[in-house]
Amino acid sequence: MRISHHQSLFFNVENMENEIGLKRGTVKLSEHNPRWKEFFEQEKGILFKKFPKVILEIQHGGSTAIHGIPAKPIIDMFAVVSSLKDAEEIKPELEALGYEYRGEEGVPERRLYVKGSQEKRTHHLQLVERNSNEWKNHILIREYYLKHPDVAQQYAELKKKLAERYPDDRPSYGAGKDAFIKSVIENAKKEFES
Repeated sequence: MRISHHQSLFFNVENMENEIGLKRGTVKLSEHNPRWKEFFEQEKGILFKKFPKVILEIQHGGSTAIHGIPAKPIIDMFAVVSSLKDAEEIKPELEALGYEYRGEEGVPERRLYVKGSQEKRTHHLQLVERNSNEWKNHILIREYYLKHPDVAQQYAELKKKLAERYPDDRPSYGAGKDAFIKSVIENAKKEFES
């Protein structure tokens, strides 16, 4: 039986919805799924096509970008824009794609958009400027974990403990990772920026 392009697109979306997404505010880790990269690439293509003059670069971030460690099954995306004003001006078009504007959310150097319902968040899109610490730190963290799988495994163990302790308290889960992440950023700066 031959499957049309429309049907294959439908199956991809259906599969994606079964493999990513998490209720807002909860913490549940999934083992690394190689298809997370594919889901990132699909969304990246949609965003580049829709905003070719606004979004300059998009990188996969967070733990879903690190092979071999568990993650909340939400695709973290970091996108470079010329200015944060641009990030706010495309709000109506992003909303048409299913994104909800969340603003700074405590991080002045970014504008956060989330995709998916409250019951099943699938993507976090963080719009940042290229010279921002948010962008630089995202790249440093990811590259450090990729180069140092032993440190990535230490991070994985910490995440598992915190997820068990705070299954319904994402702010406490995040706060529990802060010191470890800050140390990784410092070590990455010494290694990559010297």
